[in-house]
Amino acid sequence: MRKILVVARHEFVTTVRRIGFLIVTIGLPLLMGLLGGGVLLLNAKSMTEEHAGIQGARLGYVDRSGLAPAEHPRGADWKRYDDADSGRRKMAADGVAILILIPEDYLKSGKIEALTTRRPSITSIGETYVPQVFVDWLVRRVLAGTAEDRVARARHPVEDPVIQFILPDASGPQATERPEDYYRRLGTAFFFLILLFLSISVVGGYLIQGMADEKENRVLEMVISSVTPGQLMAGKLIGLGAAGMLQVVIWSILGVSTVVMSAVSFALNPGLFIFCAIFFLFGSLLYGSLLLGIGSLGTNQREAMQYTWVLNLLMALPAMLWFIVLAEPQGVTARVLTAIPLTAPVTMMARYAVDPAGTPTWEILATMAWLGLWTYLGLRFSAKIYRVGLLLYGKRPTPREIWRWLRA
Repeated sequence: MRKILVVARHEFVTTVRRIGFLIVTIGLPLLMGLLGGGVLLLNAKSMTEEHAGIQGARLGYVDRSGLAPAEHPRGADWKRYDDADSGRRKMAADGVAILILIPEDYLKSGKIEALTTRRPSITSIGETYVPQVFVDWLVRRVLAGTAEDRVARARHPVEDPVIQFILPDASGPQATERPEDYYRRLGTAFFFLILLFLSISVVGGYLIQGMADEKENRVLEMVISSVTPGQLMAGKLIGLGAAGMLQVVIWSILGVSTVVMSAVSFALNPGLFIFCAIFFLFGSLLYGSLLLGIGSLGTNQREAMQYTWVLNLLMALPAMLWFIVLAEPQGVTARVLTAIPLTAPVTMMARYAVDPAGTPTWEILATMAWLGLWTYLGLRFSAKIYRVGLLLYGKRPTPREIWRWLRA
């Protein structure tokens, strides 16, 4: 046990002192936060300016329905044309940016056509190019002679609806929640999904990189003269797992601090952090042991990465399918990913965070037991491959040889 702790301490200290570790742990989240915040602000500014430009553009219109009188609304700098052709020809000279055509059957079809000289852009997606002031005026013309309060209600038939989701409580009676509560849980689930995925992936990256460097530099030949391959493997998993847990703690603190400073409400509770630690432990041990075992078959880092690309792809599945997992946490896709050992930690964490009431306790406990079983099997069989693969240089083992090692 003492030798395992020595190896673990060495791996932990060596890892946390790396410049790359500090950059990934502290610099990367800060950089992503600054870049993400900057991009969101620029996008919001561009969309606001585009919307304001459309709403404030000078209008021209052609009315073939007979609804619109000759005069314009008070204060409106609009231009009326007799027909569409004259409007098209004159709108540029008149400074008209949007020409609206009201057809004869407008009352029946409700369709109008908008012609604009404004260039389309990605920020104008979803814009109708019919300013709200024109829509309000058109409503007044359709309801001419109707009382003003009825006109106002027709313009806004539903204002600030109060929406409540009815959820079956565990004790039987129905409970309700607001959409804002769900959105907070959704943001929290996405945060923990990315947090757990990145932390487990980073730990795996350190493991495979460190082992490949040691094999290339022939350091392992000297190391295993003092410790057994099993002690070395256990020490690496414990040391790098502790470094990964330190990353999780730091990223959690940075994430919560960002939430507090930005006045954004997340649905945080102590149970989420406890589950995050448990699933990180299972995920890092299982993923790390498989990486060490399979990666030890390669003679350098490039070959090790080639052997482990399937593991990396499986680990990334919850991140690639995050929208489906969070949209339907109790759906088929989420349950299938929960049944796959490599994707279970991240998926179950996200499912519980977004839908704690709908995720059965027995399923959470069953997932932990399932992960515990696979972690034990992964450690056991990976140790057998790791023991032989450590000293494997210049020779690629055949599947028959690997099978013989596993049966030994």
